[in-house]
Amino acid sequence: MHFLYPIGLLALAGLIVPFMIHLWNVKQGKTVKIGSIALLGESSRASAKSVKINDWLLLLLRCLLLALLVLFIAKPYFKKIAMAENRTGWVLLDRATFKQVFDSNKKTIDSLLRKGYEIHDFNVGFKTLTLKDTADDQTKPAINLSYTALLHSANQFIPASAGVYLFANRRLTHFGDELPMLNYKLNWIPLNQTDTLSSWITGYAGKKYEAKSNPSNTTYQDLNSGDEAPINIAVHQAPGTADGKYLIAALKAIGSFTNRKIMINSRDSKADIGFWLSGDAVTANFKSSITTNGILFQYESGKVVAEPSFINLDGRHIKLSKRIASTNNTKKIWTDGFGNAILTKEKADALHIFHFYSRFNPAWNELVWDGLFVKALMPMVISTENTAAFGFENNPADQRRLSARQNMVFHPSETESTMKNARNVPLQPLFWAAAILIFVTERILSFRKKTR
Repeated sequence: MHFLYPIGLLALAGLIVPFMIHLWNVKQGKTVKIGSIALLGESSRASAKSVKINDWLLLLLRCLLLALLVLFIAKPYFKKIAMAENRTGWVLLDRATFKQVFDSNKKTIDSLLRKGYEIHDFNVGFKTLTLKDTADDQTKPAINLSYTALLHSANQFIPASAGVYLFANRRLTHFGDELPMLNYKLNWIPLNQTDTLSSWITGYAGKKYEAKSNPSNTTYQDLNSGDEAPINIAVHQAPGTADGKYLIAALKAIGSFTNRKIMINSRDSKADIGFWLSGDAVTANFKSSITTNGILFQYESGKVVAEPSFINLDGRHIKLSKRIASTNNTKKIWTDGFGNAILTKEKADALHIFHFYSRFNPAWNELVWDGLFVKALMPMVISTENTAAFGFENNPADQRRLSARQNMVFHPSETESTMKNARNVPLQPLFWAAAILIFVTERILSFRKKTR
């Protein structure tokens, strides 16, 4: 027997109460009638005390009743183990292609069904299917979740260590960034597919590419190299500071990586992006030098908070020593270890404004020394609507497939299998029934004693 709240057992100390009541038994004195009270002194007390237990059964019942109430508070339960070895396995396939898959793999599926395997739809909910569903020609919506998400979700439905046969293709477009960890033995049977070639035109960071894909790889060819318009950037920094040199070095790295021409503080045309690296208020002239719907990145001023923390950026922690206290409720882009805003964004005055509550200065943080500095600035310098990760899109025409040598089978340990198949059976109803029975018995005995 286990307890959900074992701290509730401390209330068992209350069992001392019925013991004290029974031990400190107060008896009423006996009245004696006499003819004269002339010779009597001060009247004595009309009661006597006896440190003795006279009714052990009644004491036991009251202690049991108290103990049952305490156990009920601790919420006892019994852990029932269901052995995974006695469970049958699953056959997973897409209902939309059930007939084609069954016709091509009839012997394998029939053999698994004779062993007790169940057929389930490889989709959200994993609905049970029968061979009658092979006659269903109705199409269904495409799977919105990736294979990675579905296989991971199946951990909650399939008994641990059970065998699973999955009939599906292995195209990479069905997977996420990582392969799932499985608590069951997966046997992937790829569908028969001929090698195909495909191509498409895609745009990224203002450039056009031709993509060519086959089951082994996908390549991209630049179609208009050197034809992109330059990116004009205006940088203003406070006198006596060196923040601008770190920023300009990062901007040059972005230009070199993307082969885009970046013009800094050019007076020939308006700036696409303006960096205001000063705690002073942004001047009206600087704002007007930025194109409509352009980007303004500005330092914020206010109370300086000097406390050790970190900038939470792209899953990494960048050391943070000082920040500006934020009172702005705009959308948070970067935060520190306590959830305070480090970078926020809003749309105002026909500009996309980024509010920075720190500085490009090693005395404030170590961002300028980290390789993530360039990557963090990329969404502001070269905007793209295709992907927030600044890589090529996951195109439906991509023919790449997961390698046959890539194995996702995960064999759980014996402990993990036991935990996976354990079921908690609550015992509160039994304790309630026992408590009611004992209470009724205690009341009957107490009433009879009082009557006598």
